[in-house]
Amino acid sequence: MPWESALDNLDYFTLMFDRTEVYGPMQAYLKTKVGPLFEYFKQITSNWTKVPEGHTDQYNQINAIRMACRTGVEGCEELTTGWFNEWMMNPDINPIHPNLRTTVYCSAIAAGGVAEWDFGWEMFLNASMASEAEKLRSALACTKEPWLLNRYLEYTLDPTKIRKQDATSTIVYIASNVVGQPLAWDFVRAKWDYIFTEYGGGSFSFSNLINGVTKRFSTEFELKQLEQFKADNAEAGFGSGTLAVDQSIERTKANIKWLAANQKTVMEWFENELKP
Repeated sequence: MPWESALDNLDYFTLMFDRTEVYGPMQAYLKTKVGPLFEYFKQITSNWTKVPEGHTDQYNQINAIRMACRTGVEGCEELTTGWFNEWMMNPDINPIHPNLRTTVYCSAIAAGGVAEWDFGWEMFLNASMASEAEKLRSALACTKEPWLLNRYLEYTLDPTKIRKQDATSTIVYIASNVVGQPLAWDFVRAKWDYIFTEYGGGSFSFSNLINGVTKRFSTEFELKQLEQFKADNAEAGFGSGTLAVDQSIERTKANIKWLAANQKTVMEWFENELKP
C-alpha cells in the first residue's frame, strides 16, 4: 500500500521537523497530496455514510482522514468533530465506525477542549472492551491544551485512574504529541525517583519510556539535558532502561547530524514543489 509506506517514512520527517520552519511547507505539500484522496473517499462512501468495500480502501480511508485532519484539509475537522459531538449528545450510541475510531477520537479531542477531553475520559473509564479503552487512552493524549496534558500525566501515576501496566505507554502517547513532548520529558525527569521506586516491577518498561520521551530530540540543548539526566540519576540507576539512555544519547547525536546535513535541502525541496 503506497500510502501506508509513505506515511511510515514520513514519521521520521515529522519528528525531526515539526518544531522547525520546514514544518509549514511540509504540511502544505502533504495537504496538496492528501486533499484529492480525502475527496475520493468522501465520494465513494456517499459523503461518509458507507464503509469502503475492499480492505485496501478501508485502510486508505483511515489514512486519508488522519492526514487530511492533520494537514488542515477543508471539511476534515468538521467531519470528525461532528461525529464526536453526535456521540457526546447520545453516549449510549457511538455513531463512529470501529475502523475509524482511533483517528476520529484523536482528531476531535485535538480540535476540542475540556468538554471533549472529559467526555473521552468518562468513556474510557466505562469502556467494556479493552480495544475501545485502548483507543480512547491513546486519543486523550492528542489534546493541544498543555494543562489537560499535564493533568493526564499526573493521572498516569495514579493507579486508580491508569493501571500500572499502562502508565509507560500513556506517557509515551503524550510525548508523541508535539505539545506534550516537552511536558512529558519534564514530568519524567521530575518524577524519576518516584517512578523508579514505585514502578520498578516488570510491567513498567523503562526502555520504552526513555525512548518514547526522547525520540524527537535533535538539538544540542536536548542532548545536554539528556546527558545531565543520566548524570543526575547515575546512583539510582535506570533499571531496564539503562541501555535506552545510552541509545537515546546516540540517537540524539545522530539526529543533530542528520538535521545539520539535510534541513536546508528538505526545506528547499518542499518550497520548490509548492511553486505554481
